[in-house]
Amino acid sequence: MYEKTIGFFEELMQLLHPFLPFITEEIYHQLKERNDDLTVKQFATAKTVNKTILSDAVLLKEVVTAIRDARVKNQLKPKDSIKLHILTDNSETYRSIESILLKQINAESVSYTSTSVANSITVVVQKDKFFIETTTVLDTASQKEQLQKDLDYLKGFLVSVEKKLCNERFVQNAKPEVIEIEKKKKADAEEKIRMIQDSLQNL
Repeated sequence: MYEKTIGFFEELMQLLHPFLPFITEEIYHQLKERNDDLTVKQFATAKTVNKTILSDAVLLKEVVTAIRDARVKNQLKPKDSIKLHILTDNSETYRSIESILLKQINAESVSYTSTSVANSITVVVQKDKFFIETTTVLDTASQKEQLQKDLDYLKGFLVSVEKKLCNERFVQNAKPEVIEIEKKKKADAEEKIRMIQDSLQNL
C-alpha cells in the first residue's frame, strides 16, 4: 500500500510538473532517493482503456444527477431516505454500480421492477425508468407539470430530428454514420416520449 501511494504521488508530480516545475521536482526527489529528474522523465505507456467502466461511469453520473434533480423539484431533503425501483432491460449494468448509486442518492434500498410503481416520483434516463418511493407526501401536480415540460421538449426535439431525416439534401449529402446517429436520436426520443406518457397516466 505504501509503495502504491508513493507511485501515485510520482505520477501526480509528473502530471503537475509543466505547471509547477520547481515544486514538483523537489517533492519528486523527497519521496525517495533517485537519479532521474521529472524534466526528462518519460510518461508511462498508456494502458488499454476499459470502455465498459467508462460507459458505466457516464451512466452513473447521468442517473445520479437526474435523481438528485427530481429530489430537489419534489422538495425531498438530501437526508430524507428513499427506496429506488429501476425498470430496465439492462439490470446487470446497474447491479455493478448499485453500491455507489445508493450512497450518492441516499437510498436505503434498490430493486428491479417490470412495471410502474404507484405513488412514486418517476425519472427517465436514456431508456430506463426510475421510481423514487418515499414516505414524504408528494406534490403530484408539480410532478405532472415537470413531466409535461419534459414531454413538450422531447416532442419538439423529435420534430427537429424528423425534419432532418425528411430533408432530401441532408440525407444525400450526410455521411452514413451521421444518418445513423440521427435515426438513433429519433428512436431514443420516441422511447422517452412513450415512457413519460406512461408515467403521466400513472400519476
